[in-house]
Amino acid sequence: SVSTDFTSTPTQINSNYRRSQSNILISDFSSSSRDRNIHNSSKMKNECQICFDSHPKSYFLLITERCNHEINICKLCVSNHISAQLSSKGDVEINCPSDKCYQKLQHDDVKRLASTEVFDRYDLLSLRLALSKMPEFRWCKNSGCGSGQIHFEGDDAPIMTCETCGEKSCYTHDVPWHTNFTCDEYDVNRRGDDEATQDLLNRETKPCPKCG
Repeated sequence: SVSTDFTSTPTQINSNYRRSQSNILISDFSSSSRDRNIHNSSKMKNECQICFDSHPKSYFLLITERCNHEINICKLCVSNHISAQLSSKGDVEINCPSDKCYQKLQHDDVKRLASTEVFDRYDLLSLRLALSKMPEFRWCKNSGCGSGQIHFEGDDAPIMTCETCGEKSCYTHDVPWHTNFTCDEYDVNRRGDDEATQDLLNRETKPCPKCG
């Protein structure tokens, strides 16, 4: 409603009415524009099927090139999935988190989807796995070192000295260097220890009736 001042002139009344109508139109337009912005904003977001939060569409990426399911898991949940797999399994074979999708993430997939911290951890584990598969590679037996190296001389020169900490280890047996024993002597002693251990197990233990 528009209040009218009966002491005003007709021209003033008409001017006041026009201003009032203009304010109503501006208000209606602002509300309509705001509703459209909210609607358009909601259309530009997707709901993640793991955390159920709404995120911009840019947060949803194809997980692997071989995935053929809907892209409905956000980057944060994929990164958390990778981190959890690295912690629980301790290896770098990571399946797609989408239900009933068994595609494995490749190195480039993890780099694209995971946080920098998670990717760095994945990259280190991948490197360690690759090195461990090399026959000539050995990890340093110093528990505080964490380094490793390739020993091309192999069994012909079994004493391997860590280039990082100087710890000596046996390449052939992959143990700390057996001081005062050659590799053959170490084998004899170890065989005796193994036989004594087996004798103790035979006398003092029984196999599980269920699994053996």
